[in-house]
Amino acid sequence: MATRLQNLKKIAALTVALLAISLGLNAQTWYIMGEYIWSPPHPQGTYEMTHYTADDTEINGMTYHTIYVQETGALVGAYRNEDNQVYYCKWNGSSYDEEIMLYDYDLEVGEYFNDETEYPMQVTEVSTIIDHNGMERKRIDFRFIGLENVTEYWIEGVGSNRGFVFMGQYAPDPSGEGDIFHLLCYHIGENLIYTNPEYNTCDVDEIEENITNNNVSIYPNPAKDIVKVLNNNNLNITNVEIVDLTGRVVLSTDKTDGIDISALAEGQYFVKIYGDATIVKKLFIAK
Repeated sequence: MATRLQNLKKIAALTVALLAISLGLNAQTWYIMGEYIWSPPHPQGTYEMTHYTADDTEINGMTYHTIYVQETGALVGAYRNEDNQVYYCKWNGSSYDEEIMLYDYDLEVGEYFNDETEYPMQVTEVSTIIDHNGMERKRIDFRFIGLENVTEYWIEGVGSNRGFVFMGQYAPDPSGEGDIFHLLCYHIGENLIYTNPEYNTCDVDEIEENITNNNVSIYPNPAKDIVKVLNNNNLNITNVEIVDLTGRVVLSTDKTDGIDISALAEGQYFVKIYGDATIVKKLFIAK
């Protein structure tokens, strides 16, 4: 018998398919794995995120393609193509930020990108890959100047191996904790165009999660109105946060029993449990 979680995943997959149909054959979808990194920087959990293009919008007299988070419906930003460059305006919650160049697919070996930032990107190799439709696409590999062994690559027309809007996000923020993103695959409409060869899947559940402490669990899961943190080994828990897929803390409490989540929207969240260790657990809210 299918579990509630399996049913939720089927609903999410169906939603993406319906979006592709309703938005047309050219709707784009990026499947992304997020990885929580704490200090010291060891993975504490993974989660899935899906970005998709929707209706077009006009910004400063030019047409842009909007990008949304499928799991939450949140607007991420909007982009436009010009020649072989991609320009992007991030949505800050109330308006679009100033436009930046997100990609330049004309770069050659030795050239720089983001050269005004603290860690500029330098092209180390330009090659060609064949996508799932048999089309040749340029691959551009980078290193980050000033960061040892930190790399990134772009696939022409697809974006970064970190996800389309996460280009250049090479590490967590200076506080020592944050997210690292990995593009799993890319669709146009219902057609699979590209799969990241490091993972060869569009499904985060097929990738082994590295959650190091199973002494704490959350119940029920999926939940509706109330969730409890089950502290099986009497660990010292000082605070509990519930975080949405954009990284925003939507609830913070020192309670572990009877946490009221009734005001939260249906979807996938993460529970960050602080105390003797920092523990991350998945939470599904189903209304």
